[in-house]
Amino acid sequence: MTRKVDDNQEHNLEEALEQYIDSKLRGQEPDLAELVKRYPEQEHLIIAKLGKLQKINNLFDSLAQTDESEFENAVVEHDLVGQKIGNFKIAEMIGRGGMGVVYLARDTKLKRSVVIKSIPAALSADSTARTRFRREAELLASLNHSNIAVIYDIIELDAGADYLILEYVPGETLAERITKEPLKLQETLTIALQISEAMMAAHEHDVIHRDLKPSNIKITPDGRVKVLDFGLAKALGGESLEKSTTVTQPGRVMGTPAYMSPEQACGKSTDHRTDIWSFGCVLYEMLTGHLPFEGETATEILARIIEREPDWQILPQETPTNIRTLLRRCLEKDPQRRLRDIGDAAIEISETLNRPVSAPPVTTPSSMLLKTQITARHKLRIAAMIVVAAFVIVLSVIAVQLVSRKEVQPSLKEIRLVVLPFENLGSTEDEYFADGITDEMITHLAGIHRLRVIPRYSAMQLKNTDKNMQQIAKELAVDYVLDGTIQREQASNPNRPSDPNSPVRIRIQFIRTADNTLVWGQAYDKDMKDILHLQSDLAEQVTKALDITLLEPERQALASRPTENIEAYEYYLRGNEYFRIGSRTELENDLRIAIRMYQNAVKRDPAFALAYAQLSRAHVYMYWWYHDRSEERLALAKQAVDKAFQMNPNLPEVHLALGHYYYHGHLDYDHAFEQLTIARKRQPNSSEIIFFIAAVQRRQGKFEQAVVNLKKAFELDPLYSKLARDIGGTFRILRKYPEAERYYNRAISLSPDWPLPYEGKAWLYVLAQGRTEKARAVLNQASQNIGAKDEDLILFRSVLLEVFDGNYKKALDRLSLGSSETFERQFYFIPKALLSGQINGLMGDQQAEQVYYESARNILESKIKEQPEDARFHSSLGIAYAGLGRKQDAIRAGQLAVDLLPVTKEAWKGTFRIEALAKIYVMVGEFDAAIERLEFLLSVPGEVSIPLLRLDPTWDNLRNHSRFKKLINLDK
Repeated sequence: MTRKVDDNQEHNLEEALEQYIDSKLRGQEPDLAELVKRYPEQEHLIIAKLGKLQKINNLFDSLAQTDESEFENAVVEHDLVGQKIGNFKIAEMIGRGGMGVVYLARDTKLKRSVVIKSIPAALSADSTARTRFRREAELLASLNHSNIAVIYDIIELDAGADYLILEYVPGETLAERITKEPLKLQETLTIALQISEAMMAAHEHDVIHRDLKPSNIKITPDGRVKVLDFGLAKALGGESLEKSTTVTQPGRVMGTPAYMSPEQACGKSTDHRTDIWSFGCVLYEMLTGHLPFEGETATEILARIIEREPDWQILPQETPTNIRTLLRRCLEKDPQRRLRDIGDAAIEISETLNRPVSAPPVTTPSSMLLKTQITARHKLRIAAMIVVAAFVIVLSVIAVQLVSRKEVQPSLKEIRLVVLPFENLGSTEDEYFADGITDEMITHLAGIHRLRVIPRYSAMQLKNTDKNMQQIAKELAVDYVLDGTIQREQASNPNRPSDPNSPVRIRIQFIRTADNTLVWGQAYDKDMKDILHLQSDLAEQVTKALDITLLEPERQALASRPTENIEAYEYYLRGNEYFRIGSRTELENDLRIAIRMYQNAVKRDPAFALAYAQLSRAHVYMYWWYHDRSEERLALAKQAVDKAFQMNPNLPEVHLALGHYYYHGHLDYDHAFEQLTIARKRQPNSSEIIFFIAAVQRRQGKFEQAVVNLKKAFELDPLYSKLARDIGGTFRILRKYPEAERYYNRAISLSPDWPLPYEGKAWLYVLAQGRTEKARAVLNQASQNIGAKDEDLILFRSVLLEVFDGNYKKALDRLSLGSSETFERQFYFIPKALLSGQINGLMGDQQAEQVYYESARNILESKIKEQPEDARFHSSLGIAYAGLGRKQDAIRAGQLAVDLLPVTKEAWKGTFRIEALAKIYVMVGEFDAAIERLEFLLSVPGEVSIPLLRLDPTWDNLRNHSRFKKLINLDK
């Protein structure tokens, strides 16, 4: 009996679907209410099935609105082969599409192959099409990344013809690579990482591609990935979304069906998550050799995108579990549930490549195996209903895709080189001069394409080295070494620049490390006034030895000089010697000397933009690191950077200085990021700029993206221990403790006498494991290696470890050591008196506790009068008030600190203010309020962990609270 009812339901449902489709095929709108009335018993089934059918139908309706007129006349009306456009001679046509004809051409001026993309003549008169063409140029020009094909120029002729001059990328497309043979896991992930980094760069500029697919991805013979064809891209935000020239109007669809996101296919609004979907499709195809949604026609593919899940069972057995999870997140049909940031994919893939693991077989959940129940008969009817829309899609696909480009020349491999510190053969007073010339050579060469120059810090670690060329080549992975000596006549007065006519002798040798061969060597005898010209000449000699043809902007950059005044230049070099972070570093007196030197430089040459930029940075560092938080100091920094910008707004150093001003002076991270992005366009391989971008991202709470950039900077500057330490610190904030430990160890091995990596590693063991004995061993190792340097930092952590272990008397004894009366860093300001009050309270000595809290109160209130906006002082004052029993004052001070530095403004430091407020709430008996703050702190990246909460006696009054037990997993 049951079977008969089921048969009737299936029969009725089939009849309803047939009637619905028949009405559609006759061009009539079906009466859904009448249809349901005929089969009341199956009302809910019919509505559900027709709802899905209507969803697909709406999809095809939207597809039918694609403007066919843009593609129907995409023919070559004039054969340009053999003709010249500007400096470019057309060699052959290598592709055509609805929005352009593509040629291979030769740049007769710079002797290189380029790609020229023209707008078809039939579209030239169309203002919308031409606007889209120009938008492609603008979008490409805004992107500067090693994995994105770049634009060189745009030519607009009087006759109305427009041409884009693009980078020629040799090699095969990813589509060709996939069809050739299956990709191995390592190769797949390596390619996917480069694609994700390219898209991350685009998304950082608020640009979405919208047509990411294997045929738009090139792989050069040396394995470099280049993402091509941003022709369908659009910028997020701004005017472009509101005007009629927007690439896609509502209801219109552009793209390639097999890689379209569900929202893109339906003609809905799109954002960066559309690219994430397409990236997931590409990654799935590389892993399996199949599209995630396959079909015989475009319409079938799009229906499956709407209705079905990919076949997860065909993923290779060795696919790691985290990559499987990443794929599922990328291919979530609901954009709200999809992976939110392509940078997360880059991190996941990078970590997998660094730690390859094999994934066990994965059983696909039953929810992933939904099968559509439409019969073959119904499929035929649906296909008939939408055949016109399918035809439009096929035309669109043919029009958008370009014929695969032919490889006509070998790839230009990137060359890595290091400029070793020039050996000073003159007076010891001239050491700064030799180092300064080394710096300038590094800067000159770093701006040349194809050259990856090791930055200053790593280069300087090899000063006076006894390592041979093979050891240097292996350690830095360089192909060439530029080495030299410098000697000049000793100045009679070392405190003043020498005579501009005094002689200088420089000897240079350029060595190929593969076989330790001298490629080129020369001796120069010059006067001091010629030294600036000589640096440009040396850089050009290097490019000639490497057979590199300079681009015109590079030639102009080499020919330009920062100043013609040799006295100003010497003062500038002296300022750099005192300013350099990482050499004489962060000593306040050195910074003041640097400021005087830069002031002398701009006094002798008021148009010296570089010196103004450095002067601004020195003022900002004085403001930030030495807490000269005065408006006067910031005004001096702004005045100097404004002057630099007025003199030369194109210098990357000027934008770097502006970035520092916004970052350190105003915590204005958006404007800082904007300036740093401009600087990076001009110096894409500057580890300093990339590192600073990562620092901004950490403040914005973009910790995963920060890790990617920090690693990139460290790859460029592999001996810079600060980068290794900051990667470790960022992983610690993300609570990825094993990764953090690896980088702390690397930092310690690079700089065994630097205290910060030891401190970071020691505290890591507390946060990760609650292991005070391991932390103490690291601090003891630090004490043996660092001597007296920054001993208060190590002392502070040592005191806390004794407190955690209940050794209160020993903690007080250690607290009495050290030269300073405060423990002070950018995250906290803690008078020793405040810590003494807390320890005496734990010991039960209430009289001593009150005396110390009162002393701390006086110190902190005095500090607040001087710098009322410094949130650190208010946090500590709130704790002092709580210790003195002033409940309302304590809460008010702690909350003011949070308001001054909320996590929405400062994602990293802001968490320290919330932690301090939680401590205040515990001290004044507001336990639920304290736990509420701790719950939040554990939900975001930061330096509060469950092992720390279990260990720190600060939270002892919460130990019997049910919410706290649950929070630290003690309620089981």
